[in-house]
Amino acid sequence: MERILARLMDGETVSGQALSEELSVTRAAVWKQIEQLRQNGFEIESLGRQGYRLVSCPDSLMAPVIAHGMRTAWAGRTIVYEKQVDSTNRLARRLAMDGAAHGTLVIAEEQTAGRGRRGRGWVSPPGESIYMTLILRPDAHPSQVAMLSLQTALAVARGIHRATGADARIKWPNDIVVGGRKVCGMLLEMDADEQSVHSVAAGIGINVHPGAVSEEIAATAGALDVLCGRTLRRADIVRAFLEEYEAVDALAKDHDTLMEAYVERSATLGQVVRVVGISEEFLGTAVRVTPSGSLVVRMEDGGEREVLAGDVSVRGVMGYV
Repeated sequence: MERILARLMDGETVSGQALSEELSVTRAAVWKQIEQLRQNGFEIESLGRQGYRLVSCPDSLMAPVIAHGMRTAWAGRTIVYEKQVDSTNRLARRLAMDGAAHGTLVIAEEQTAGRGRRGRGWVSPPGESIYMTLILRPDAHPSQVAMLSLQTALAVARGIHRATGADARIKWPNDIVVGGRKVCGMLLEMDADEQSVHSVAAGIGINVHPGAVSEEIAATAGALDVLCGRTLRRADIVRAFLEEYEAVDALAKDHDTLMEAYVERSATLGQVVRVVGISEEFLGTAVRVTPSGSLVVRMEDGGEREVLAGDVSVRGVMGYV
């Protein structure tokens, strides 16, 4: 079905016979797949003996829709689309173990067991959000992987901004906020030994349509549709993210350049924050992020403390950001 859709994405009329020959299937099989696409919301005209023509696409995350017009060298050149998965990270890690290439994107319409940081559940209703995982195979020591979290957050923020115009910013360590509302969370999971990284599953969840925000999280979370004041197409955001990821990956060859770009998109640096740990809580000003991904907070007495993402929760004094 995706091969037929890819053939139709250019808007040209393609005969059933041509599709049959190109795909080595019967004309009846072509018709059946065309009907399946129609059932999935694709408007396809049948023009007599001329063939089929795609008139319009729904808000779909199918691979040909994302790939159409995409300008990347490696990010998302392979896209694995599923209507439903337990978790895109879990599927991505299984695929990585089986040899999936660097840059493979796993994306789904729905997750039944989505996860956030610290083992929290991630509500994943169908058709409302973007649930995706990018498989990375960095040539890096495990101690260097924390920088991938910064890279991923920066690519998401820049991708959202480019696709929607929204002022998307990074709340340390890797939440994306728009208008003071969280619109995206991430979970990076690594498979490695003591000396080298085998793969990283960079999981990303982006709230796009209003149904993505439940009553339980409405106080701090938001949907891009609402915040931007118009209905967005999820594939446009995914495409922009993949293109920005490659751009950010190029920036990462120079740490200072990467950090300059990160600071430009940060919602945390330069702000007074409340750091909440298991046994203590303190206020300070967030001043920088270390190469290992820790946040450095300057105290009122001028001293500095380094905090780790897994150990604390950072909140703005005036609210979530």
